[in-house]
Amino acid sequence: MLQQFLSFNSNTGINTNPYIFTYAKNNTKTGGGFAMGTGMSYNSNSSDDGISIVNTENANFTIRLGYEKKYLQHEKFIPFWGIEFGAGYVYNQTSSTLLQTFTSNRTVVQTSRVFAGPSFRAGLNYALSRHVLLGTEFFFNAQISYTETRTTGLGISDSFKPFNIGFQVPTALFLVYRF
Repeated sequence: MLQQFLSFNSNTGINTNPYIFTYAKNNTKTGGGFAMGTGMSYNSNSSDDGISIVNTENANFTIRLGYEKKYLQHEKFIPFWGIEFGAGYVYNQTSSTLLQTFTSNRTVVQTSRVFAGPSFRAGLNYALSRHVLLGTEFFFNAQISYTETRTTGLGISDSFKPFNIGFQVPTALFLVYRF
């Protein structure tokens, strides 16, 4: 979980949660309820070493809706699980310009990915106080996805995956405010 705050590998970014805003409404007696999450992110990086200029843009949008069940809601440790439907869009563009040639060769690679499907998640919250919790969760999902890649000079390639299974281990800590 320390990797959420510090990256020990200079070639990879720090893990981020795709759901920057989450909301859950659970019955205090049964623990069952509605859960949703949504988020978006955008980042842009540029480097120029005198030989080439590389620009990278990344953007994504995700949403999830579903059922959640919490246990032991009045205790310090609160386990939970949920079943939901998730969908999203991911866009990446990398352009590279070689400065050491007469024509300044420029290559652009754009990738767009759309995905949707069911997901199972489970996790654990720890109550720091009556209203503030610290938690983590993992995901197991099965998605339908379509990816399109456009490369300058090479054309378009696409990929349709009718059944794509993914698993995300708990790599983030969440600060939760409870009303």
